[in-house]
Amino acid sequence: MNIATGVSLNGYRVYCDVILTGEGGFAIRLATRPEGSGPAGVERVWHPPYSCPYIEQDDAERDAHRILRRVKRVSQSGEPLYA
Repeated sequence: MNIATGVSLNGYRVYCDVILTGEGGFAIRLATRPEGSGPAGVERVWHPPYSCPYIEQDDAERDAHRILRRVKRVSQSGEPLYA
């Protein structure tokens, strides 16, 4: 599973990004976008549960995979729903 391309659930593309924070660490960003909306589609960004600041990028990427696997479906509003 590629966290950047994500997974398709309920007509939405769900994916994670590992981003650099202002403090020099890393954080996880979870996003949803309706499929078929093209590159200009409305993307919604969510704060994943149990996510914390990371010092190492590898740790953040590992947790991003774990978080993406926990998303089981997406609500009509685009909110990811977890197992």
